[in-house]
Amino acid sequence: MKKTVSTARERLASFFDAATMVELGAYIRRPGNENETEGVVCGYGAVNGRLVFAFAQDESAMKGAVDGRHAEKIAMLYEKALSVGAPVVGMFDSAGAVVFDGAAALSGYGVLLDTVAGAAGVIPQIALVHGKCVGTMAAIASLFDFSVVTEGATLYVANQDCDHAKSSALVAADEAEAMAKVKALLTYLPDDNCSSAEAVATGDDPNRAVALGGKVSAEAALAAVADAGSFLELFAGVAPEVKVGFATLGDVPCAIAAVDGKLSAKGAGKLTRMIRFADAYSMSLVTLVNCEGIDATGCDVRLARALAKLARAQSESESARVTVITGAAIGAGFIFGGSKALGADVVLALPETEIAALPASTAVAFLENDRITATTDRATVEKEWKEKNATALAAASVGAVDDIIDPTELRARVIAALYMLEGKNGRIL
Repeated sequence: MKKTVSTARERLASFFDAATMVELGAYIRRPGNENETEGVVCGYGAVNGRLVFAFAQDESAMKGAVDGRHAEKIAMLYEKALSVGAPVVGMFDSAGAVVFDGAAALSGYGVLLDTVAGAAGVIPQIALVHGKCVGTMAAIASLFDFSVVTEGATLYVANQDCDHAKSSALVAADEAEAMAKVKALLTYLPDDNCSSAEAVATGDDPNRAVALGGKVSAEAALAAVADAGSFLELFAGVAPEVKVGFATLGDVPCAIAAVDGKLSAKGAGKLTRMIRFADAYSMSLVTLVNCEGIDATGCDVRLARALAKLARAQSESESARVTVITGAAIGAGFIFGGSKALGADVVLALPETEIAALPASTAVAFLENDRITATTDRATVEKEWKEKNATALAAASVGAVDDIIDPTELRARVIAALYMLEGKNGRIL
């Protein structure tokens, strides 16, 4: 019996380094249908010299439909990936379940859900959605740590009008670009939760001075501290006030987040997701904060739940965490932005940052409104309030900030903190 040549098989061969692909379960067939292959191809190989496992659903065989054998092949792939500690990439293109199999096909879905969920936090998982990914398969793809979706893909549970850009980690114009983005993402990730991501030699001087001054946006600070060209942004279509992704700082791969403006419920969820991932794989997390508080637009209960999940993720995190207040940290923005009270290891602040329980305008309206007279205007009172009660020095005096640093030294100081904390990641006390 010969292995048939399929687009899925060719797709995997092109994804792996040349001549490194080894197929698994190549001859598994449905009982009574020995002439047709299963709708998924599984295998392993090297990606930039590194071991990676992958499966590709095969639209040309049974339209990629899921049955018991389909699920069994993927489960076998996962078993091997977990045993050796290596990432899994799933390439999705399936018409759904083999309907006439009834409960057996539905059980296949259950096996896949259980398999992917069981590997969460143990090995990195990346979904590449380039074809159909509907119904329960969409839920399975969403269980992966990150999804890369092509613009022509179909990804939904019941609503065909979903916007991929608002839910996916990365969006690609076509399959070739999607594969390139998967490979770029893999460079930042460890093999499993017992290993560290490999250092990446960028040639960027860790002590390079940066051209920053005054109040600084978190986004500008991110661009300044990260090794040149290393920041890979994820989930850009969600909560624009929060940027998250991976970068190298002093050649060390890190998770990184920047908060500008007011934090929304979706922004809190975005932060929570990155904190959880970094914690599962003992990756350092750098958070840059210029947060004016909370965006209370919409459902208060949803916001409260999102903030509660964010606080819990921060409190439970055991990975190294460095926070830098770059512009403002007002009220809940200070607490949820990565405070020492919620487990940050090092908190730094630039000299002109504003750190306070309330915005100056609100604090003056509540507490010092009687000072505003014909000779003393509101702007003067608010300025005096900031200078007395909302400074980095005031926060540092009570231990909420570890140090106030020169803006030009921001990159060097953050990297020095990461180097100091390197031994913490993965250490059980």
